[in-house]
Formats: sequence, structure tokens, C-alpha cells
Amino acid sequence: MRKTVRLVILLLVVAVIYFGYSAWIDSVAIYNIGAVQLGSGTNWNKTLDDLIMVAGLNSKENWDTFFATYTHLTPAMIFNGGALPDGTITSSALSLGGSTNIAFINALIEAANDKAGAGTYVLNGFMAANSLLKTLLDPFKMILVGGVFAMFVPLTKQLLFGTVIGMKSYMKNRQSNVLYNYQKTISFTEGLQVKLAEGNFDAVKADYAAYSGLAFKPEFLNIMMDEICSVLIKEGDLTVFAEAAKVVTESIKEMYEKERRRSINGRGDELFFDLKRGYEYCATGSKYSIAYHKALQDKADNNLGWKIYSLEIFKFNFFLVAMFIPAIIISAFVGGLINGLVSNLTGDVRTLAVAATFFVSWVILTIIAHSLMIFRNEQYKNIKNILVKPAIIFYSLYVLTFITISAGIVGVSKVNIVAPGSSAQIWVWFSAVAYLVLSTSLIFYVIATLVDSFKQHKTLSKKLLVDGIILPMIAWTIATVSNFMALYGPDGHSLQSIFSAINGVTLVGFWIYLSISSFLINNLISPNMARELRKAVEADALKNAKAKKSTKSTKAAK
Repeated sequence: MRKTVRLVILLLVVAVIYFGYSAWIDSVAIYNIGAVQLGSGTNWNKTLDDLIMVAGLNSKENWDTFFATYTHLTPAMIFNGGALPDGTITSSALSLGGSTNIAFINALIEAANDKAGAGTYVLNGFMAANSLLKTLLDPFKMILVGGVFAMFVPLTKQLLFGTVIGMKSYMKNRQSNVLYNYQKTISFTEGLQVKLAEGNFDAVKADYAAYSGLAFKPEFLNIMMDEICSVLIKEGDLTVFAEAAKVVTESIKEMYEKERRRSINGRGDELFFDLKRGYEYCATGSKYSIAYHKALQDKADNNLGWKIYSLEIFKFNFFLVAMFIPAIIISAFVGGLINGLVSNLTGDVRTLAVAATFFVSWVILTIIAHSLMIFRNEQYKNIKNILVKPAIIFYSLYVLTFITISAGIVGVSKVNIVAPGSSAQIWVWFSAVAYLVLSTSLIFYVIATLVDSFKQHKTLSKKLLVDGIILPMIAWTIATVSNFMALYGPDGHSLQSIFSAINGVTLVGFWIYLSISSFLINNLISPNMARELRKAVEADALKNAKAKKSTKSTKAAK
């Protein structure tokens, strides 16, 4: 799950580069005055008329003075017919080459600023829309968009359609599974269970090698085989999987019996039978996956509670989808009530209130539905007490996530992206989008750390505690406080710029640190650390040798 969050961040970076580059190359980089591009037709002619009027060039005499001042320019370069026309001169008298002549435009701006004040008019950009440089830079947009879609498609499949694709695959192979694939898998797990109980390293290793040949491999079986592989590599104790393998075998037998009855009767005996079987086959959070992890646990302690919630939290997204329409209805009612009671809300405060009303309503409804599903489950009837703490932590993190999204929307909405000339604020808008995604991803990364850690291990290691929880929460706190101070703090451009800078540096700095920290920690090994690692390996080897010798002695005695 943490890998998915990192992929989302990488996708954001590539998307910002593409969309930012495209918007920059097509707008900001083109010569423009007040976001009106050079040679852009009616708007450009109106801008030229304004410059001519402000510069006082409303008569032939004033134009003569202008050309006398800017000797590098001549009427032949600027006007239709190559000469100053009689009467009032407007942009309609300018030739196409004259109206887009950069030297003339700069001189006209300088003359206008002499009357209106320095800096009133500025020629921005560095190239013309029909320039060779623009032609050379345009193809790079296609390269970048290829990178965006190369990441977007697989990530979307993984995030949104991974379970659906797995369910579709199960439905497609249902007949062959019932005919013979179920029996092959059941025979495999029964044999594996015996070998695991004996701690037969070589036999289990051979079974793992043969596992790829099975056609029917539900996700909970894949999880067990992955964990067995890790223990095989470390030459650890395989007997801990004996009871879990028995549970996996019973789960597959139960799935087979349900499918066999369906085949005989012609229809399933449960509501949404096909969806349930497909979900049980491919989902990490299915009841069979949870049963497997429960079987690995020695006793019903807090770690079991965390492990169960780490698996059940995968269903949270389904409840988010289900609660979307009810959240809209409730937020519309609550939002109207708040608007009636507090009618003097304006600007960013109103935007925050509207966004928070919807998102908080959405997440609270989802939490209620998800928690009811878990705490009313008969499987957890006797262990509800160990589920309370992880439930509070996970749900609190989701509430923080949606509050962060609400705050991020305020920054995004500050830029009216449909207004004329709003292209000049492109980086302001992208900065707001970056804050929205990066800050929200910090909370998601904490959730992902908890899920990955307790799903695969019994405890949270110190490294994960620091890198996956403490540092992200510190970064989120700094970024959120600085963002709120920039939006609602003391007025003053310098203060807002400082808070915005703190916000950006914190978010970008954390994700850069995260992207390189694992590589450095795993590859920069000091001599002392190397000695400690060798001692640990030698100690494990000695422990395993003693265990094997004890097993052989026991068998000989029998």
C-alpha cells in the first residue's frame, strides 16, 4: 500500500510537469501583455489601442516625436503602406508585421509607462507563437503525456479496478475450477500442510517451486505462499504455518462446496453469490484472508486487532462509494442550515465550510457503516475489545485525510481558472494542487504504513515508526499550520509568502527524503553494522542447526 502512495506521488510529479509545461509553453512563455498574447487578434488590437492612447500617440506630430526618440524604428516598419496615416491613428493602421514587432512593442510600452508610471505595462514571455523555438519545443509535450499515461493506466487499474479484474478472471474460469482446479489446489495445500507440520525444509521448498503450476490460486493462498517464501529464504521455522495451512485448506474446501452446490442447483444460495465468490478469491481483505492471519496469531492480543483492521480497512473504499450519494444529500441539508445561520461567511471561510460539510459528512457516514460491519460480525464477537484501539486510530486518520482535502480545495478555488488572463497564475494553481495531493498523501502514507506493517508482521518496527508515522505526521502538522496561516493568518504579502514557502519546502522535502532514505539505509552499511549483521546471521544459523538436530533426535527415539 505504501508503494501505491509513492506511485501516486510520482504520477503527480509527472502530471504537473506535463500540464505545467503544456500550459507554460502555450501561454506564459508566449509574448504577452497582461496575459493577452502577441498577435492574438481582437484582444491584442485592443491592448495596442490602450497603449497608443496612454502614450499620447493620437496625432501625427506625436508619432513624429516617437520616431525621433526611437530612431531604430521607422514608419515603413510599422504602418500599412509604409507611411504615417492622416487623422487619429489606431491599431487598425498598423501592419501585421508592425503589430507584432517586438522592438516596436517594447518602445510603445516604454512610452506608455512614461505617462502611466513605471511597471504599468510589461511585455512578458520570450517567444512568439509562430516562432521556430515554439515549433521545436512543442513535440516534448507528446513525450511527457506518454509518461503520464504510461503510469496512469496501470495505477488506475491497481487502485480502482484491481479487484474487479480479479473477480472477472474468477468468473471466466469458474467451470474449469469446479471440474478440476479446486481439487488440485486442495491436494496441494493438504500435502503442504503435512510438510509444514514436519518442518521439512526441502519438501516445502519443492512445493513452493511447483506452486506456479496451479491454475486456481486465491489471494489468501498467494499471501501464505509469499510469507512461506520469506521464511524459506531466511531458513526460519516453517512449523508456524502448519495451523494456518489447515485453515487455508478448509477455506478452499468451503469455496468449492459452495460452487459445487451452485453448479448442481443452477444458481447460488446466497445474495450476490457471484460477487462474493469473486471477492473472496481476489481480495486481500476477504474473510478467508482474515481467517488465515488469525490462524497465524498465537493469541487474541492487540496485535491481532491491528492485523484484522489492517485487512478490513481495504473494504473502506467500497463503503466510500456506497455513502457518496447519502453524503451529498446530508451535506446539502447541513450546508443550507449553516448558510442560513451564518450568512456573513465570505471568501475562503465559506469555501472551507462548504467543502468540509461535504467531506466530513462523507467520511463520518462511511466510518459508521464500516464500523457496524466489523463490530456486528459474528467472527469478532469475542474479540471486540482488541478492535477498539485500531478502529479509533484508523478512523481518526481518515477524518484528518478528508479535513486536509477540504483545506486543499480552498487553495485550489482561489484561482478562477476560467477567467480571462488566469494563465498567468498557472504556478499558483499548481502549487495549490500539489499541496492538496502531497499533504493528503502524508496521511494516506501513515495509514499505508500501519496496514503494511500489521498485515505482514506482528509489530511495528522502529524504522517504520519513524519513517512511516512520526515524520509524516510532523510534516503534515507543519504543512497544515503554515497553509492555514497563509490563508487565514495576518495580512501581509511577505508573511503569506513565508508561510507558503514553509509549506512547500516541508512537503517537497519530506517526499524527497522518503524517496532516497530507503536506498541510503539499505546500501550505506558501516563496519560496525556489518559485524552486527554477521553476528545475527551466525546466531540464526546456530539456532536452526540445534532445532534440526533436536528434530532428528526425536524421530530416532520414536
